[in-house]
Amino acid sequence: MTTTAVAHPAAAAAFRPAVEAPADIVLELTGTLPQELRGTLYRNGPGQWESGGFYAAHPFDGDGLVSKFVIDEGRVRYQSKYVRTPKFLAEQRGHGDRVRGIYTQAKALRHNAGRMPADCANTHVVYHAERLLALSDAGRPWAIDPDDLTTIGQCTFDGRLPQLTRFSPHPKIDPLTGEMFNFGLDLAPRLAPRVPAGLRCYRVDPGGRIHSEAVVPLDDVVIQHDFAITQNYLVFAIAPIAVDPVHAARALLGFGNTGDTTQFRPELGMKIVLVPRCGGRQRVIECDPLVYVHVNNAYEDGSDIVLDIVRHPSFDLLAVDLKQFRTQQPGLGWPARLRIGPAGRVEVEDIDLQSVEFPVHDERRTGRQYRYSYFSQSGPGFDSAIVKLDNETGEQRAHTFAHGEFPGEPIFVRASTKGAEDDGWLLVVAYLPAEHRTALFVLDAADIEHAPIAVAHLDRHVFPGFHGSFTERVAGPAVL
Repeated sequence: MTTTAVAHPAAAAAFRPAVEAPADIVLELTGTLPQELRGTLYRNGPGQWESGGFYAAHPFDGDGLVSKFVIDEGRVRYQSKYVRTPKFLAEQRGHGDRVRGIYTQAKALRHNAGRMPADCANTHVVYHAERLLALSDAGRPWAIDPDDLTTIGQCTFDGRLPQLTRFSPHPKIDPLTGEMFNFGLDLAPRLAPRVPAGLRCYRVDPGGRIHSEAVVPLDDVVIQHDFAITQNYLVFAIAPIAVDPVHAARALLGFGNTGDTTQFRPELGMKIVLVPRCGGRQRVIECDPLVYVHVNNAYEDGSDIVLDIVRHPSFDLLAVDLKQFRTQQPGLGWPARLRIGPAGRVEVEDIDLQSVEFPVHDERRTGRQYRYSYFSQSGPGFDSAIVKLDNETGEQRAHTFAHGEFPGEPIFVRASTKGAEDDGWLLVVAYLPAEHRTALFVLDAADIEHAPIAVAHLDRHVFPGFHGSFTERVAGPAVL
């Protein structure tokens, strides 16, 4: 299984800067929305990559654009606003050439030396405990007004989020308890020798109060993007995607970007760490190293832990291929299932499904055994599709988009609280190059191959974004 990047004519247009929609727009609709489908889809992703003198060298350095699609009374309302981070505001003032990104250097050495990469708040947006949070790997949460998308400011959970920690863009919400679990790289000095950093684990209760539960010690500073929960554990598969200390020292002085200090270092080995949700000793299992970015789900199967991820053949997707995002389309990964036995044995099963990413499932099954996975598929040699994988039978079914169109992450929305696992809809934001605009597709999750139930067309283009979430809360209209 390999990955390559090829020229992609639509890429240049898709990555043009997106224009905000500061007030709600009622979208042009084809088809008929299901009466039971009601709520708000929030999406987040980079929306502009050059502004005020800043020119991004990597898509991860684009400014976060939060969008909302409000589905109510048989219509769809749309609104979008950029997160008002210091980076975005500096670009608005024409000082973008002074901004340092993850892979993008400021023009002058003095604006790189001693500076951490600017937070773009561009990766995920999550609604929990009446808070809407824009998240990224590079910073702390940003509180966003869920109705009009105004940036409220950084969220510290009433000052309880430690100053020197991050807050991952992939929190997990337990569907039974309503608790939100997450982690963040903690660079606070450790008392234990030779332990420069750790992963601090958090639990946010249904009332929105944060609790620091545990710290997973690290021998090296690693880039940990995602994790999973089960009924009893937080599950971390810690791949050796680590910061090289020599390159990091040069980057700290301003010589070279910080993104390229990270490398896949298989000689460091890989660990799976199980952190008990109710406290207690962590279990550490060593296994052969592999490369992945996103986790789908995990669950306990007797005495085994099952962890589903999307695996990649190398670290080149992030470190090399995506630097050509304006002109090329990279290959993606494939699903893999890790089974962790009680004696420390780890079995890896690769699934024959090529060039996929953005795995999701019915969130009623988060942390529990589940049957269906959904992926976005695109890449060289593929017409883009949303693929449904039956984890029990291995059956694969797909909704294929018109040639050149590309969809973002699918979001599953249940039809009822007690319905079957695929009884619901998939909400998919896709870019349509022939029209140079974006649309929201509503697919029947049970009959994914069929034509969309409805399509809501924007009057503009927006990059489909990285991640998002759905809430049954109907966001109020935003009026200028």
